[in-house]
Amino acid sequence: MSSLQVIYVTRNPKDVFTSSFHLHDAASFLVDPGPQTQFLHKFLDGKVLFGSWFDHVKSWLNAEDEEHIMHISYEQMIMDLKDSVCNMAQFLQKSLDDEAIEKIADRCLFKNMKKNNMSNHSFVPRIAGDWKKQLTPAEAAYFDAVYKDNMKDVKYTFAWD
Repeated sequence: MSSLQVIYVTRNPKDVFTSSFHLHDAASFLVDPGPQTQFLHKFLDGKVLFGSWFDHVKSWLNAEDEEHIMHISYEQMIMDLKDSVCNMAQFLQKSLDDEAIEKIADRCLFKNMKKNNMSNHSFVPRIAGDWKKQLTPAEAAYFDAVYKDNMKDVKYTFAWD
Protein backbone atom coordinates (compact mmCIF):
# COMPACT_ATOMS: atom_id res chain seq x y z
CA MET A 1 0.00 0.00 0.00
CA SER A 2 1.34 3.39 -0.99
CA SER A 3 1.81 6.21 1.50
CA LEU A 4 1.81 8.76 -1.29
CA GLN A 5 -1.18 11.09 -1.11
CA VAL A 6 -2.18 13.13 -4.16
CA ILE A 7 -4.49 16.11 -4.26
CA TYR A 8 -5.55 16.38 -7.88
CA VAL A 9 -6.97 19.80 -8.75
CA THR A 10 -9.04 20.15 -11.90
CA ARG A 11 -10.04 23.37 -13.57
CA ASN A 12 -12.90 24.13 -15.91
CA PRO A 13 -11.49 23.16 -19.31
CA LYS A 14 -12.73 26.43 -20.82
CA ASP A 15 -10.53 28.29 -18.33
CA VAL A 16 -7.63 25.97 -19.13
CA PHE A 17 -8.11 26.67 -22.83
CA THR A 18 -8.22 30.44 -22.27
CA SER A 19 -5.10 30.47 -20.09
CA SER A 20 -3.26 28.19 -22.50
CA PHE A 21 -4.17 30.39 -25.48
CA HIS A 22 -2.88 33.51 -23.73
CA LEU A 23 0.23 31.72 -22.46
CA HIS A 24 1.09 30.55 -25.98
CA ASP A 25 0.56 34.08 -27.24
CA ALA A 26 2.73 35.67 -24.53
CA ALA A 27 5.57 33.17 -24.13
CA SER A 28 8.25 33.41 -26.81
CA PHE A 29 9.39 29.83 -26.14
CA LEU A 30 5.96 28.40 -27.11
CA VAL A 31 4.55 27.97 -30.59
CA ASP A 32 2.35 30.87 -31.70
CA PRO A 33 -1.24 29.78 -31.02
CA GLY A 34 -2.54 31.21 -34.29
CA PRO A 35 -6.16 32.32 -34.53
CA GLN A 36 -8.32 31.47 -31.51
CA THR A 37 -10.64 29.12 -33.40
CA GLN A 38 -7.67 27.17 -34.76
CA PHE A 39 -6.14 26.87 -31.29
CA LEU A 40 -9.54 25.84 -29.89
CA HIS A 41 -9.64 22.88 -32.28
CA LYS A 42 -6.06 21.95 -31.37
CA PHE A 43 -6.89 22.18 -27.67
CA LEU A 44 -10.03 20.07 -27.96
CA ASP A 45 -8.18 17.50 -30.09
CA GLY A 46 -5.38 17.30 -27.51
CA LYS A 47 -2.76 18.59 -29.95
CA VAL A 48 -1.32 21.16 -27.54
CA LEU A 49 1.36 21.29 -24.86
CA PHE A 50 0.62 18.57 -22.27
CA GLY A 51 -1.90 16.84 -24.55
CA SER A 52 -5.59 16.29 -24.04
CA TRP A 53 -7.28 17.81 -21.00
CA PHE A 54 -9.91 15.06 -21.31
CA ASP A 55 -7.38 12.20 -21.31
CA HIS A 56 -5.44 13.72 -18.41
CA VAL A 57 -8.47 14.24 -16.19
CA LYS A 58 -10.01 10.87 -17.02
CA SER A 59 -6.73 9.08 -16.32
CA TRP A 60 -6.66 10.56 -12.80
CA LEU A 61 -10.34 9.82 -12.22
CA ASN A 62 -9.70 6.18 -13.22
CA ALA A 63 -6.43 5.74 -11.32
CA GLU A 64 -6.10 2.38 -9.59
CA ASP A 65 -4.95 3.72 -6.23
CA GLU A 66 -7.94 6.02 -5.84
CA GLU A 67 -8.10 5.93 -2.03
CA HIS A 68 -4.82 7.88 -2.10
CA ILE A 69 -6.14 10.52 -4.49
CA MET A 70 -8.35 13.43 -3.51
CA HIS A 71 -10.17 15.11 -6.38
CA ILE A 72 -11.07 18.75 -5.99
CA SER A 73 -11.66 21.53 -8.46
CA TYR A 74 -10.43 25.08 -8.49
CA GLU A 75 -14.10 26.10 -8.64
CA GLN A 76 -14.89 24.14 -5.44
CA MET A 77 -12.07 25.93 -3.66
CA ILE A 78 -13.38 29.30 -4.83
CA MET A 79 -16.91 28.46 -3.66
CA ASP A 80 -15.85 27.35 -0.15
CA LEU A 81 -12.16 27.70 0.62
CA LYS A 82 -12.39 26.91 4.34
CA ASP A 83 -14.31 23.70 3.66
CA SER A 84 -11.77 22.79 0.98
CA VAL A 85 -8.89 23.33 3.43
CA CYS A 86 -10.70 21.16 6.00
CA ASN A 87 -11.24 18.40 3.43
CA MET A 88 -7.60 18.49 2.34
CA ALA A 89 -6.37 18.37 5.93
CA GLN A 90 -8.67 15.46 6.68
CA PHE A 91 -7.50 13.63 3.54
CA LEU A 92 -3.87 14.17 4.57
CA GLN A 93 -4.75 13.06 8.11
CA LYS A 94 -3.60 16.36 9.54
CA SER A 95 -5.45 17.75 12.51
CA LEU A 96 -6.02 21.49 12.16
CA ASP A 97 -7.90 23.67 14.60
CA ASP A 98 -10.28 26.39 13.43
CA GLU A 99 -7.61 29.08 13.79
CA ALA A 100 -5.16 27.22 11.53
CA ILE A 101 -7.87 26.59 8.93
CA GLU A 102 -8.80 30.26 9.04
CA LYS A 103 -5.16 31.34 8.56
CA ILE A 104 -4.59 28.96 5.66
CA ALA A 105 -7.81 30.01 3.94
CA ASP A 106 -7.00 33.69 4.47
CA ARG A 107 -3.51 33.34 2.99
CA CYS A 108 -4.93 31.50 -0.02
CA LEU A 109 -7.36 34.27 -0.98
CA PHE A 110 -6.35 35.94 -4.24
CA LYS A 111 -6.46 39.39 -2.68
CA ASN A 112 -3.87 38.26 -0.12
CA MET A 113 -1.72 36.23 -2.51
CA LYS A 114 -1.46 39.28 -4.77
CA LYS A 115 0.35 41.06 -1.91
CA ASN A 116 2.84 38.20 -1.47
CA ASN A 117 5.82 38.22 -3.87
CA MET A 118 6.26 34.49 -3.25
CA SER A 119 2.87 33.75 -4.81
CA ASN A 120 1.81 36.63 -7.03
CA HIS A 121 4.16 36.11 -10.00
CA SER A 122 4.41 39.89 -10.31
CA PHE A 123 7.34 39.41 -12.68
CA VAL A 124 5.14 37.56 -15.20
CA PRO A 125 2.78 39.48 -17.47
CA ARG A 126 -0.91 38.80 -16.89
CA ILE A 127 -1.96 36.13 -19.37
CA ALA A 128 -5.27 34.84 -18.06
CA GLY A 129 -8.60 35.80 -19.48
CA ASP A 130 -12.25 35.02 -18.96
CA TRP A 131 -13.57 32.38 -21.35
CA LYS A 132 -17.06 33.90 -21.05
CA LYS A 133 -15.68 37.04 -22.70
CA GLN A 134 -13.21 35.24 -24.95
CA LEU A 135 -15.22 32.49 -26.64
CA THR A 136 -17.83 33.38 -29.22
CA PRO A 137 -21.24 31.75 -28.69
CA ALA A 138 -20.47 29.36 -31.56
CA GLU A 139 -17.08 28.43 -30.06
CA ALA A 140 -18.65 27.90 -26.61
CA ALA A 141 -21.36 25.69 -28.13
CA TYR A 142 -18.74 23.66 -30.03
CA PHE A 143 -16.66 23.35 -26.87
CA ASP A 144 -19.71 22.14 -24.94
CA ALA A 145 -20.52 19.52 -27.59
CA VAL A 146 -16.95 18.17 -27.61
CA TYR A 147 -16.87 18.21 -23.79
CA LYS A 148 -20.18 16.34 -23.57
CA ASP A 149 -18.99 13.70 -26.05
CA ASN A 150 -15.60 13.21 -24.39
CA MET A 151 -16.98 13.08 -20.85
CA LYS A 152 -20.16 11.05 -21.50
CA ASP A 153 -18.83 7.98 -19.66
CA VAL A 154 -17.41 9.89 -16.67
CA LYS A 155 -19.44 9.39 -13.49
CA TYR A 156 -17.76 12.26 -11.63
CA THR A 157 -19.70 15.54 -11.35
CA PHE A 158 -17.58 18.67 -11.66
CA ALA A 159 -18.52 22.03 -10.18
CA TRP A 160 -18.99 23.46 -13.68
CA ASP A 161 -21.31 20.67 -14.89
